[in-house]
Amino acid sequence: MTRQTANHIEIEDGALKAIANETRLRVVECLGAAVEDGRYGTCRFSELMDEVGLTDSGQMTYHLNKLREQGYVERTDDGYQLTLRGLRIYQFVRSGVFEQGPTLGPFEIDLVHHKCGNPLSIYYEEQRLYGMCETCDELIGVNPVQPSAFDPTDPESLEDAYRQRFWMDNFAMTQGFCPYCGGDVRSTIDYRPTAAVPEDAQGEDPAITFTCQVCRWFINTTIEYPGYLHPAVVSFCYDHGLDIRAHNPLNVPLEVPQYVVHSENPWRVAVTYAYEGDAITLTFDEKLAVHDVTSEVDVESPSGA
Repeated sequence: MTRQTANHIEIEDGALKAIANETRLRVVECLGAAVEDGRYGTCRFSELMDEVGLTDSGQMTYHLNKLREQGYVERTDDGYQLTLRGLRIYQFVRSGVFEQGPTLGPFEIDLVHHKCGNPLSIYYEEQRLYGMCETCDELIGVNPVQPSAFDPTDPESLEDAYRQRFWMDNFAMTQGFCPYCGGDVRSTIDYRPTAAVPEDAQGEDPAITFTCQVCRWFINTTIEYPGYLHPAVVSFCYDHGLDIRAHNPLNVPLEVPQYVVHSENPWRVAVTYAYEGDAITLTFDEKLAVHDVTSEVDVESPSGA
């Protein structure tokens, strides 16, 4: 079912002003940090004064009232706590999106480029992680990763954050749900040149664009990626001892030896996934619904192995 979304979102001036203040943001951070054991944490008035560094109780009352007026903070018998709306502000701040973020890398990782056999590298810049083959000077993939998701001194944690973010984003978008704003996501299939498609395949194989109808966030990807998360392919992988989500998307162990475009209006595209001589083929329509699943065993590997 398609969800109805507003063409324009009203933002009250007071809602922005309430959090556009260093002291009030500190209050939100203190109350957010108090959340533990599956419960909203509370802080007493005096505790908050100490934490934010105020000595004037009148000033503390003023800032708390501003946050309460906008529904970010509420008063309870035990003190003050964040509302769900306030917790969302805390999450936004803690994610690091307000920060410029570090520039890191490139770091060589324990994966090789299937074209040249040389190691792949990753680097981080402007809150995006890039995967590339420096030998071929080819960009392999790019995905946003919040600064809070990794340890900047540990390249392995950066690689792991990219893996998790990629699979979660693709799973959500495939399900028609934007992982960033919760909006409705539409998908389109087309032949087009895009950075998501290898240069030697541009204009030959169909690719997908996912677009959120609310925040307009989009993902360009090759057409096999939605199938990696389909129950039939997940089961196929399980039978072969694989968990796709545990693998870096820059080097997925399944081979995709062929696409077959049965029709373009409406779209019907068959994608084959192969591993150790076995294969499974899914036929997608333009909405990425699967209309047919076929399996083969002991088929010849596309590499001839």
